[in-house]
Amino acid sequence: MKVSYKWLQEYIDFDYTPEELAAKLTMAGLEVDDVVYQDEGLENVVIGEILEIKEHPNADKLSICQVDLGTTKEEIVCGAKNMEEGDKVPTASVGTTLPNGMEIDEVELRGVKSRGMLCSADELGLQEERAEGLMILDSNLETGSQFAKALELDDIIFELDLTPNYSDCLSMIGVAREVAAMTGNQLQLPEVEYSATGPEVKELTSIEVEDEDLCPRYTVRVIKDVEVKESPLWLQRRLKAAGIRPINNIVDITNYILMEFGQPLHAFDYDQLTENRIVVRRAKSGEKLLTLDDEERELDEDMLVIADAQEPICVAGVMGGANSEVTERTTNILLESANFDPISIRQTAKKLGLHSESSHRFERGVDVNSTDLASQRAIKLILDLAGGEVAKGVIDLYPNPVEPLELNLNVNRINRLLGTDIGEDEMIELLTNLEFEVEEENDNLIVKVPTFRGDISREADLVEEIARMYGYDQIEPVLASGPILQGKKTWQQSLEDKTLNLLTGLGLTEVKTFSFTSQTIFDEIKLPEDSDLRDTVKLNNPLSSEHEVMRTTLLPNLLEVLNRNISRNVDEVKIFELGRAFTPQEGELPEERLLLSGALMEKNENEIWDLDASNFFALKGVIEEYFTALNIEEYEFNNSEHPSLHPGRTAIIKVKGEEVGILGEVHPDLIDNYDLLPRTVLFELEFEIIVKHANDDLVYRELPKYPASTRDIALVVDVEVTSQDLENIINGVAGDLLETIELFDLYQGKQVEEGTKSLAYSLTYRAQDRTLTDDEINKLQSQIEDRLDEEFGAKIRE
Repeated sequence: MKVSYKWLQEYIDFDYTPEELAAKLTMAGLEVDDVVYQDEGLENVVIGEILEIKEHPNADKLSICQVDLGTTKEEIVCGAKNMEEGDKVPTASVGTTLPNGMEIDEVELRGVKSRGMLCSADELGLQEERAEGLMILDSNLETGSQFAKALELDDIIFELDLTPNYSDCLSMIGVAREVAAMTGNQLQLPEVEYSATGPEVKELTSIEVEDEDLCPRYTVRVIKDVEVKESPLWLQRRLKAAGIRPINNIVDITNYILMEFGQPLHAFDYDQLTENRIVVRRAKSGEKLLTLDDEERELDEDMLVIADAQEPICVAGVMGGANSEVTERTTNILLESANFDPISIRQTAKKLGLHSESSHRFERGVDVNSTDLASQRAIKLILDLAGGEVAKGVIDLYPNPVEPLELNLNVNRINRLLGTDIGEDEMIELLTNLEFEVEEENDNLIVKVPTFRGDISREADLVEEIARMYGYDQIEPVLASGPILQGKKTWQQSLEDKTLNLLTGLGLTEVKTFSFTSQTIFDEIKLPEDSDLRDTVKLNNPLSSEHEVMRTTLLPNLLEVLNRNISRNVDEVKIFELGRAFTPQEGELPEERLLLSGALMEKNENEIWDLDASNFFALKGVIEEYFTALNIEEYEFNNSEHPSLHPGRTAIIKVKGEEVGILGEVHPDLIDNYDLLPRTVLFELEFEIIVKHANDDLVYRELPKYPASTRDIALVVDVEVTSQDLENIINGVAGDLLETIELFDLYQGKQVEEGTKSLAYSLTYRAQDRTLTDDEINKLQSQIEDRLDEEFGAKIRE
């Protein structure tokens, strides 16, 4: 943002020097990157009058000019041809260093001495492109006067590096408002009143807004019989000082208002609009528009456009179309002043690769309640500089007016946060100087936030406003103090580190993925519509539609990692992620859940079970080893279902009866969607539950004094009976005498009845105080067999 020192003084009285003003603005949060003196290098350039032009005796392309510099007359050799006797031109005398670095010395050109140089606009740094000749000046300018002062090029330009929250300062009035708050002086707004003598505007045009969410306000005025021509010098100078190229008086006025109010405007050639009306709508698929930069833009249905009755004429909030451009042939103007959704504008500008002064402001937020005021100001300037007749009234579509926000502020809390002792009256003064309305209520202040301050939404924002207006340099720095404690990690932090080391040691590779995701991802992983995981935290300003919400599960992220690897011919992937998922909470910050998720994808070439399930059991083994390392006992894997996992090949994981997570093969539909290898396996665990059940107690056991005894048992049970069900019964009957139980065979086939399966276990018995006899072990075996038969109809396989 470029701010003119002279222009600023039209809105606010102040006596700061440029250096003082730069320091004040920077301390108030409006960082001044650079201060540019326009007349730097032009101090010794004066207005010279050409008295006589003679041909050079030794060079056809050169001429000799006798130039009056006011206090002296000099003979200067010149190569330009566009001057005549009596012309007034900028002249650099001997000893001058021009803005482009050129030093002017007395030189001899083809035998003729030249003392000075007649200058073109590019040599004076007033334009970038090469000039075709000398800069011919107004004949009324005083000969010998300083060039920069005579042409009002002695301004000072402040280049501000504004953070996105200072969108209200992307205008001269916004910056003037800040200076007014510093000085306590009254802000002086420009006049906007004008006389409308034409017909009613509703007789000339109509407006239809199809998407009010993307266009909360749209105003239109019509002015006829204008004269489109070059802008006066003062207006051109203002725009150049702001870094904007002058075009014609109508376009320049809209750009002037853009810089003055921060409100983008657009002027349409009224006679080029089909049916002379405006429709604000989304673009249709396949529509194209030739924009003012002579580039044809392909539009899509997510983009908002301004259209007439037939076709788009403007990319809303970004750039106008060539089919309604104001030219020297234009006589009737339809003036738009509107407000558009910041997210929509930013996404459109990014898609089109088209960043403009208008989109820059709309992306950051423009005051919806200044829309009509800026329009009135523009109409007044058009009447002054282009003439014409203004239609009576305005079409103003503003269905949901925005009211000022009210916030509560506690004086004591502010001083406690800032470490200050600012009185209540002083706080009120600081806020009212910024145009906040403040009312006292007991120990609190009720602050009404003006709508042009869209960055203020909570108490903390007001605290910042008080701090910067009070002066950061006025707040006494205090060294932090407190008891010195030995820092160490919490139990959960220690477990997080241990988890990373354990899983890496078990052959998995850690990955880190984005916490942002898309709402459509839940459809891709087959979550039902009523799933709690669809309740997401939505971002106000997403980078794209692919990053519009915070994730509630890590599974889609791991699926994308697997897909990325398989697309690069990496078909053996073992990964895990320890990351956060987010759940919204009414009126509070989102709940953050720490999840541990993993995936295994590889070809099953070493299948030992002949069930194509080695990936499942491999990852199950990883989880069991992990639990063992954390001293987690009494865990179990039970059959379950999950919409993203394969029916019948999914297990719910419980620790001491509490559900901790899920393990299973990826659903076949997801295998196809993500182009993964068959039998890919995922797991996801709630890390907080793991933390609760884990411990680092070291339990030492005495080496056994008595021998163990092993018995095998093969059971035929219904296919619906799980191994875990059988193991629970065996453990319950055998009690402490059962040292280990191991499933070593699973069979389904011709040798057992249809609908049944055979499970074979190896049971190891040992007592700590004696050697178990065969009778004791046989009795236990018999009790186990009876109980299994009673509970599940299990039969001993012969």
